[in-house]
Amino acid sequence: MSEPLPLPYRKLRQRSEEAYLLSTACALLEWDQETGMPPSAVEFRSTQIAHLQGKVHALMTGKAVDEWIAESESHPFRPDSPEAINAREWRYEYDRAAKIPRRLVEEFARARSLAQAAWQDARTKSEFPLFQPHLETILKLKLEMAKCWGYHHHPYDALVEGYERGATVAQLDALFDRLQPDLVELVGAATASERKDARCLQGPAPVAAQQAFNREVAAGVGFDFDAGRIDTAVHPFCTTLGPRDVRLTTRYSETDFTSSLFGVLHEAGHGMYEQNLPYDPEHPSLPRARAVSLGIHESQSRLWENHVGRSKTFWKRWLPEARRHFPHLDGVKPKQATHAVNSARRSFIRVEADEVTYDLHIILRYRLEKALVSGDLAVANLPSAWNEMFHQLFGLKVKSDREGCLQDVHWSFGLIGYFPTYSLGNINAAQLFQAALKDSTVATDLEEGRYESLLTWLREHVHQHGTHHLPADLIRRATGERPRPEYLLNHLRDRYL
Repeated sequence: MSEPLPLPYRKLRQRSEEAYLLSTACALLEWDQETGMPPSAVEFRSTQIAHLQGKVHALMTGKAVDEWIAESESHPFRPDSPEAINAREWRYEYDRAAKIPRRLVEEFARARSLAQAAWQDARTKSEFPLFQPHLETILKLKLEMAKCWGYHHHPYDALVEGYERGATVAQLDALFDRLQPDLVELVGAATASERKDARCLQGPAPVAAQQAFNREVAAGVGFDFDAGRIDTAVHPFCTTLGPRDVRLTTRYSETDFTSSLFGVLHEAGHGMYEQNLPYDPEHPSLPRARAVSLGIHESQSRLWENHVGRSKTFWKRWLPEARRHFPHLDGVKPKQATHAVNSARRSFIRVEADEVTYDLHIILRYRLEKALVSGDLAVANLPSAWNEMFHQLFGLKVKSDREGCLQDVHWSFGLIGYFPTYSLGNINAAQLFQAALKDSTVATDLEEGRYESLLTWLREHVHQHGTHHLPADLIRRATGERPRPEYLLNHLRDRYL
């Protein structure tokens, strides 16, 4: 008979469950705001969300919580036990959250909710000034948070820490300085001549047909529709409303079905990670069962979107199904389809970018975010700074705010510091996929259009560990090496050159 858990640990678990119920209710309100809420409801919705997030913050930052964590830390749990991991993660979350006053939590939640509605309106009208005051408020509040958390060198360090444990400006600068020259060279070579098959997939694509096809593909790669669904949003995202409730969203172009398809594959990668985390059915709130970082989360989405979805074996498997939904594809061969989805071109929209140009979009956003946070760039000057840097990196002139600094939802959500995790995700995805292919069953099944063995490999090496191992250690255990950008660069060279 196992020894009963100590009372402080059980109190922490109960408090965590109370906070989880409120935070998932808040996530439902945010999902509804993005997918179906009437525009006039935004003011009250912002008050609802702020109130709930304030309650969650208060529940998890009281003096008693600090004492319960300390007593749990001193208990002789086995170091690698779930209880020890939970105590470690509670301590990390407490130490970070307790530095932020409840007033700031509620003010930020309200500002973020209002900013999302303003961003949608500004993006629709392509008028940055409609969003500017909201971004200024978001930035002011995030800088106040950074000051509360503290940092040694740059306030951006405190912000990116919330998405990728241990990441710093110094590390990111070194990484992007290493990647940028190789990426610029790759982009130049890959875009020198457009492949003749680049537009063979474009044509009439009714939304209902896309929805049916996307559902088939998502289920085929392993997304569990008994525990999730797909909806429509201005900007694709994935959110988890509970241990068996994962919501994906995408958006549609009625002349290019691949736009929504790759959105669904990307978000399904996030969703399958969430669906396969090591939840305890009786205690689903425990931090051991959470995703360990956004760089790992993005590795899952980018792996399924790019390494699987843009492969020749994928189109050999799915092109016959696509023809049933989109008759204009009759006569298109799998090789042509593969060329089409891997055609490299300089373009304005990040979420529609090919793999070889994608990380230049991230470098742009990272450098602008860092300048905003340091005060070197005023929010009012963001559009012109964006357009200038975009021209330097891509050689294209941005014609509107909609295709420029208003294209991404992240700043309206207050996610300053998030963008670098996409490139970290690309690096991790390339390294994980190469490691998975060393399993002969995975390699053979992918050749034949079967995905269960790859998903099983990811469950074993990534999903089931939750927060047990921190990001770099998780990658090392899964692949035998710490994260290395060479895997990504080699993948891009192989695919595009």
